[in-house]
Amino acid sequence: MRWIILYSIGLVLWLPGNLNAQRVVYSNDFNTRSSVRFQVIGKSENFYWIEKLQKQKSGRLHWEGDLSELKSFELFDNKLNLLREIPATIIPGTLKQWLLAGNHGLDQIMIKPSDGKTNIFCSRFLPDENTEIKVRLIGSFPFSTGASGFLLVRSEDQSKILLVAFENTDTESSRVHALLFDSGWNLIYQHVISNTQFSQPCIQDEEVGFPAESFDNLPIKLANNGEWMMASPSRISRNFSLFHVCSNGSDYYFREIPVAPYYRMEDIAMYINNDQESMSVGLFSSYSNTTLKNVQVYDYSMKEGLFYFDSSYHFNTQRRDIQNKNLSHESFIAVPGGGYMYLKEYGSPYEFNKPSVPYINSWETPYLMANYSETSTDGKQIKEGYNLNRGLSPIPIVRNQGDLNLFYFPAVSKDSTWSGIMNMEQHAETNNPDLSYLLVPEKNKVYIIYNSTEGSSDPQATTTTVNMHGQTTDDALIFWKMNKLMNFQRSRRFSADEVAVPYLNNQQSGFAIIRLNQSIINY
Repeated sequence: MRWIILYSIGLVLWLPGNLNAQRVVYSNDFNTRSSVRFQVIGKSENFYWIEKLQKQKSGRLHWEGDLSELKSFELFDNKLNLLREIPATIIPGTLKQWLLAGNHGLDQIMIKPSDGKTNIFCSRFLPDENTEIKVRLIGSFPFSTGASGFLLVRSEDQSKILLVAFENTDTESSRVHALLFDSGWNLIYQHVISNTQFSQPCIQDEEVGFPAESFDNLPIKLANNGEWMMASPSRISRNFSLFHVCSNGSDYYFREIPVAPYYRMEDIAMYINNDQESMSVGLFSSYSNTTLKNVQVYDYSMKEGLFYFDSSYHFNTQRRDIQNKNLSHESFIAVPGGGYMYLKEYGSPYEFNKPSVPYINSWETPYLMANYSETSTDGKQIKEGYNLNRGLSPIPIVRNQGDLNLFYFPAVSKDSTWSGIMNMEQHAETNNPDLSYLLVPEKNKVYIIYNSTEGSSDPQATTTTVNMHGQTTDDALIFWKMNKLMNFQRSRRFSADEVAVPYLNNQQSGFAIIRLNQSIINY
């Protein structure tokens, strides 16, 4: 408690009239039953939309987990004060739903099969309580398929939305049905494309979910001009294919992306640059049962229809030992405008019982050694708890729970690789694959947000911000309420510069909004 008082006094003395820092705002605690779940959908001008779901048992003979039924929406003002609750639209037989918040309000998109077809409905909710809610039929597909066969994508400026459906056929060719809408859900075009190379790039598996956005890592992106791209495994080779559709929806290109031999694909990330009309894709792979990794980066020009930059990075994530350790959380993310990052958080301290080294065939050894070199550790401490190294340096053998290893892979020819180590005690949920650190790339910086125990037995939210060279910056996040612990492992980024984080305490069913590009003025 003493350090909190000293911190608060120092903060007040230090604050000038204008504070160049980012804002964090907090909601009140919700008094709800454990069967009710809240999730931040997004923002419409100065209002926030929240979905309220009721957990339900599946009702089957063999329990398969909880199902969540969408019950209502809650509208909050800019200071996270609850304004009102609005019932959600319920259409019996709905297969899948998406929720989209934007400048026009909140849209609830529903997919429903009917007589061999699939109908698409839209309900729009507005902050004005006097506006009538209407349900519209906005399109349909001439076939029925499972919920996992649909993908919804939104452009960066929110002017266009793409709905893609993958139709399974008995022929060698696969069919992709594409519907492009404007922001008012008026149909721009509807086309069907058949090709033997098609495969689905990802799955939006939530029954009530959100669209793919420009700021996420999903390997499908929609440009502001209506062009769209996806990267997926090729059906005619062991490589990947980049599929590029022009703005008219009928002209398209395939470009092959070679995959490094002897490595197994683990993850993929993609980002788009609307100003330069380009996109980038990063492939992350590993050698089986080892910590030897490979990252391939390709930059693509939408105007030329060609790749103009490619590079490959081979490295080890664990010093002097290639045996794979399962007690860790991993993530591969895009850093728009810069490149890609691989992150490895250790869930347990190092055990000194050395494991056996996995067997590698003699013909594989020369290939691996020829393409791999372990950078010597020449790092220096940039700030308390953060060390920076030139090149790709794995974390030391001796490590603690919560240590985070960062590896950066540039997608720009003039930039260099670097790696960093965060020595912060964290307690990640073992059954949650996400990191306990929250990393948000934004405008040539990466915000690393986490709970720190420095100076206190209780963790408090704090941040470290680095630029594209791994150097720390002065972009601070000020967490005003010290008693609100954050569950960063369950955070949700709902816009390019805002993130919703639920409270860590199970007794407090509330959330905070981190605003990355708003300064606190005369606070």
